Parts: sequence; C-alpha cells; structure tokens
Amino acid sequence: MSFSSIRILTLAGLLLLSAASAMGGNNAKKNKDKLPIKEPLTPDPYPAMQLDQPLRESPLTNSSTRGPINNLPGGIDVSHYQGTINWASVAASGKVGYAYVKASESVSFVDDYYQYNMVQGRKHGINMGSYHFYRAHVDQDAQFRHMISVIDPAKQDLVPVIDVESANGVSVETFASRLRRFLKRVEDYYGKPPILYTYVNFYNKYLAYRGFEHYPLFIAFYQDNAPRVDDGNRYIMWQYTSKGRISGINGDVDRSKFMNGHTIYDIIYP
Repeated sequence: MSFSSIRILTLAGLLLLSAASAMGGNNAKKNKDKLPIKEPLTPDPYPAMQLDQPLRESPLTNSSTRGPINNLPGGIDVSHYQGTINWASVAASGKVGYAYVKASESVSFVDDYYQYNMVQGRKHGINMGSYHFYRAHVDQDAQFRHMISVIDPAKQDLVPVIDVESANGVSVETFASRLRRFLKRVEDYYGKPPILYTYVNFYNKYLAYRGFEHYPLFIAFYQDNAPRVDDGNRYIMWQYTSKGRISGINGDVDRSKFMNGHTIYDIIYP
C-alpha cells in the first residue's frame, strides 16, 4: 500500500473518531440535563463503595408486634472501625442490650461490615438498629435515596438514627432547614420519627431552638456529669464514653445508656 493511501485512510479514521466523540459528548450532555438535581452538588470527601450483597437468609424478620429481645439498659454503636466483632462474646458479657450499626453515609458510602453486624448481633440476642451519617453539603434527595436503599425497614429492631456531627461549611440556618426537611422525609418513609444523634456543643450551636424537639435525642457527652443542652430538650439516650471496653470487640467502642426514664421500649421499631 502506498504512503498516500495510508495517509488518506488515517485522516478518514481520525474524522470518524472525532464525529463519534462529539456525538457521545452531546448524548452525555442530554442525559446529564435530565438528572433531577435540585441544588448544586458538592464533592463528598468519602469514597464511593458498592452496596453490601444482601444475605440469602436473614434471621431478621418484620413484625408489628415484636417486642425487645432483651431489656439490658446499656448499648453500643459500631462501624467498620471495630473490625470483625464476636457478637457471641458481646452478648455473653451481659452488658449490651442494644446496638446501633453504621449503615450509610452521604450519597454513596456503605459500611462494609453493616450486613454482618446486623445479622450476627440479632442472632445472639441483641436488639439491632441502623444509623445514617448525615452530610449537609450534598444533594439532599440523593442522600435520602441512598439511605433508604441501604436501611431496610423490614430488618430493623430499633428506630433508625441520623448521626449529625458536622455542618460541612453550610450556614447555621441553611443547615437547620435542610436537616428538618431530611428528617421529615425519613419519618414519612419509616413511619416513626428518627432518633437524632449529636454531641452537646453541636446541638447547642445548630439545633437548639430550631424546631427539632419532635425528634428523640441521643446525645454524646464524655464527662462524668450528665449532659445539659441549652433548650432543655430531654434526651432519651446518653453516649457517655468513646473508650468503652466490651468482650468480643477489639479496642475502644462507644457506650450509651437510657436516660430520663426511657427504656428499650421507646426505641423499638416498628
């Protein structure tokens, strides 16, 4: 084949590739324009992870009449940071009546120990619930859809918790407005007001006197004296240490207990 023929074929090929690329770009733009985003997306600092594969058989069942598995007043919350937990040892310790397990965060993150913890915890007689780590700076609709895709109402012993610890650079009023809307959607979906978890200083700055009294409060405060919040909201649970020790868990674990006359019956789901 002559050099001129090769040159002509090469130019033709480049023109075809350029046309295909332009067509693909136009299609991508059209598809992007169809996305139902109602506010600007801000990049999330956490990596996207694929959803855990659902187990074929789960001991968790949905029952509107189910009561608590046990009445021990102490609880823990765990995530992938605790690694593989020996739930048989946790149950045998006699110190844990309930456990909240990290399920999801923001718009894409799923804790890779979530399914294991939920199934194994209840298998060994512990009341199990899920929590979503809330981010105020990402698309709220996408965040809600992500949460409900992970936390299955049919597999909860306890009312879901929304973990709120950072404003992510959002102003106080915008933060409160977005969170109220998010909590209302969660309540409508699960049929009960979600429990709101945060720590004292954050609550006083972002949540006190801003219309969150409707939601049961789970407060973190790592001092000897019981916590107080500015608006006098009566919290139902107090996370009193982040350095607890429980048989079956390597390292530290958050521990909590019921307060102000509340019991496990106040957080049983549904």
